[in-house]
Amino acid sequence: MQPEAKPPEGDRSKGGKRGGKAATDTASAAGIAKALKGTDFPCSKDDLIKQAKANHAEHDVVEVLNDFPSRQYETMADVQKAVGEIR
Repeated sequence: MQPEAKPPEGDRSKGGKRGGKAATDTASAAGIAKALKGTDFPCSKDDLIKQAKANHAEHDVVEVLNDFPSRQYETMADVQKAVGEIR
């Protein structure tokens, strides 16, 4: 018995159902990166939250940033690492 072959839904290269704009408006890694656009590193957790609010980030993104450990963040990679630590 072979599984039924189905074409993928939506054109993922054109912002289909996964990723794309939908991902940047959520608390995903892409959404957090978008919310922190323009951040001057190094910075504190409070600086990250201020930047996200200045960029009109979604409430879910700000909530994730509130859960971050209070420490110095040197790069966006440090921010992404913190996302992994709290999830």
